[in-house]
Amino acid sequence: MPGDATLYVVDTSSLIEMKWYYPISIFESLWMKCETLMHNSRMCAPVAVFDELNHKDDELTAWARGNYKYLFQECTDFQVEMVHEILSKFPKLIDPNRETEQADPFVVALGLERRDGPQKSLVPLEVVVVTQERSTPERRTAKKKVIIPEVCRHYNLP
Repeated sequence: MPGDATLYVVDTSSLIEMKWYYPISIFESLWMKCETLMHNSRMCAPVAVFDELNHKDDELTAWARGNYKYLFQECTDFQVEMVHEILSKFPKLIDPNRETEQADPFVVALGLERRDGPQKSLVPLEVVVVTQERSTPERRTAKKKVIIPEVCRHYNLP
């Protein structure tokens, strides 16, 4: 169970779903708690998540822009290496026909870097990847796309 020593690496899907169910203008205190986590280096996301959010112009995009320097982490060499490894093992994690960068492998790579890589925290933190992607019976049968939780299970990343 996550606690005070937890770092949350957040996927685009979680931010979007949080905005749907807990609009920023109504649940200000929830979003302020997220900002506190970010300012305390306990919540982050790869820049690829920002790029996915930036395709819209709404209150979530404005919030992301306003918190860019606290939430979004630039891609490192370690992450690039991990993305290559992840995609070699799980090529169906992304849609090869999409023209824009896809955040999923970068979310997992950032989680792995913060847990194992040179960018990990000096204070030991449990790293948890936060996503709204779910495995459904149809998805398991069709095996059309690999989802973040499946990749995280492979790497023993909560």
